Amino acid sequence: MNLQLFKPSFTTKSKSWLYFISLASLIALSFSSYFLANTSQSNTEFPVSSIGVYTIIQYCLMAFFMLVAWSLSPKSRYLKNYKLLLITAFLMRIVLIDVEPYTSNDTSRYLFDGRIAYEGYDPYSISHDAIELTQLREQWQPPKEHAAYVTIYPPLALALFTFSSSFGVEKAQLVWRFLLLLAGLLTVYVSALVLKKANKLNNLALVALSPLLILETGVGLHIDAFSALAVVVAIYFWQRQLLLYCGIAIGIGMSLKILPVMLLLPLFFLQKSLKPALMLVLSWVTTVALIYGTTIALGYVPVGSISVFFEKWRNASPIFTALDSLLTNSQVVLALFVMGVIAVLFIAYTSFRYSKARYMSTSVIYFCMQAALALPLMLSPVLFPWYLLPLVPLLALRPNIYLLTWLLLMPMTYEVLGNFLCCQQWQPALWPVVLLGVLYALTLLRLIYHGIKKTSKLNHIDNS
Repeated sequence: MNLQLFKPSFTTKSKSWLYFISLASLIALSFSSYFLANTSQSNTEFPVSSIGVYTIIQYCLMAFFMLVAWSLSPKSRYLKNYKLLLITAFLMRIVLIDVEPYTSNDTSRYLFDGRIAYEGYDPYSISHDAIELTQLREQWQPPKEHAAYVTIYPPLALALFTFSSSFGVEKAQLVWRFLLLLAGLLTVYVSALVLKKANKLNNLALVALSPLLILETGVGLHIDAFSALAVVVAIYFWQRQLLLYCGIAIGIGMSLKILPVMLLLPLFFLQKSLKPALMLVLSWVTTVALIYGTTIALGYVPVGSISVFFEKWRNASPIFTALDSLLTNSQVVLALFVMGVIAVLFIAYTSFRYSKARYMSTSVIYFCMQAALALPLMLSPVLFPWYLLPLVPLLALRPNIYLLTWLLLMPMTYEVLGNFLCCQQWQPALWPVVLLGVLYALTLLRLIYHGIKKTSKLNHIDNS
C-alpha cells in the first residue's frame, strides 16, 4: 500500500507553519527524555512503575509529528532544500548526548564486555561472575541478570566496546555516546544520498526524524545503530554497482551484528549474471574471514552465548509464542526452520525473476530487501524495538503501511519497563504480542499476494 496517497494538501502558508511546528515539537519531545531518565531513577515506586507508559507516549507523539513533517516535506530532488529538516535531525540527536539510558541496561553490558577484553581476558570465554573479575565488577557495576553469560556480540562490536571502555569507567559511556552520535548522523547523511539516487528524497523525514532511530541511538545506546549504518552504506554501494565495496560493507555489518548479512539474499539473486554475484559474495566472505581470523589470532574464541540468550529471553514474538503453546520444543524449531526456508525461497525466487525480466521495478527490489531483513526478526523468539533499526532506511526507500506500523507498534512493548525497573520483574504483557501477531498475519498475506501479483505480471510481459 502506497502511503503517498494519504498525504494531505495545505495552502503554502499553513503548510509552512505546520511543518515548523512539527519540527519544533520533535525537538521538544527529544528533550523530554531527560524527564523520563530522571523518572527511571526515582526513589518512589509510582514514577518508576509508570516509565513504560511515559515512554510509549513519547514514541507515539514523536511518530505523529514525524508523519506530519513527512507529509509536508519539500518535493525536491535537491538536498539543499531539506536544510531545516536536517538541522532538526541533528538537534534531536545532539540534545540526547547527556541522557542516561532508561529503555535498557545494555550499555553497561557492552562496556563491561569491552573492559574485560581491554584487561586481557576473553569475553567469549569468561562470564561476568568469574572470580577474577571481582574487582572490575565492583568498579563497573554490570547488569546482574547478565552475570552468568559470556558475551554474544560479534568481533567488531566488541572492538568498539573495548575502545570506549579504554577511557575508564567515568568516560567510557560518553565516548560510546559520541560513537553512536556519529553513526546516527552518518546514517542520515548516507540515507539522504541513497534516497536522492532513488528519486525518493521527499521520504528523508522517515529516517531523519524516526523516533525509533533517534531514541534507540541516543537513549538506548544500542549497537544496532551501527547495524543500520552498515545496511544503508551497503545499499549506497549497490546503487552505484560497486559490488566489491557492497560486500565489504555487509561483512563489516555482520561483524557488528548479524542482521545485515540478510541483504546478501536479495542482492545475490538480483544480479543479472554470475560474475557480479560472485564478486559480491567473495568480498563478503573475505571481509568476514579477515575479521574473524584476526579475532581468533588474537586469542579470542568468537562464539559466545547466543544460544543461551535465546533460551533465557522471550519478548514480542507472536509466531514463536503461538508455536510454543501448541508444539514441543523440537517441533517449534522444525516449524520455524520450515517457515524460514519457505520465506527464503520466496524472496530468492522473486529477486531472481525480476533480475531476468525485461522490466524491473525498483519497488520490488526494495520489497525483497525489506522482506529479507524482516524474516529473522519475525521468526526470532526475542525481539526488542532496537532490532528494527536497520529497517528504517528501507522504509524510506519503499514506504508501506505494514512496515511503518511494525516500527510504530514495537515501542508498545516498553510497557514492561515499569515492573523491570522498579521490581526487576521481566513479565511482558500479552496485548502488544497480539497486536504484532495481527500485523504479522496481514503483512505475510500482503507479501505473498504482492509476490504472486508481480510474478504474474512478469510472466505476462515475458510471454508477450
